[in-house]
Amino acid sequence: MYMDTANLIWNGNGVEGKENIQKFWTDLPTSVHNILTLDAQPITGLEAATQLTFLIKVGGQVKYEEKNARTFNQTFLITAVGDKWKIVSDCFRTQEVMENTS
Repeated sequence: MYMDTANLIWNGNGVEGKENIQKFWTDLPTSVHNILTLDAQPITGLEAATQLTFLIKVGGQVKYEEKNARTFNQTFLITAVGDKWKIVSDCFRTQEVMENTS
């Protein structure tokens, strides 16, 4: 799923490399994701001229075991490698609810 040299940023914590990313995901508690938004855009320009690449944005809610559901955003950069899609970059962030201060 991930390229060998992929990067993951999870709530500000960086993880590099396919094997480290897979271990990171395996070590997280069980979760349920409810996807509410999804958008995909091709990356164009000289940098991606010969490589089919997409930016994918996902938003929704995630619930970890006994904790309350939280809003999240996740952004992927994926590229075609042969006949498969591989994740180049993955950025996951949960959102904090802002309290009304007025």
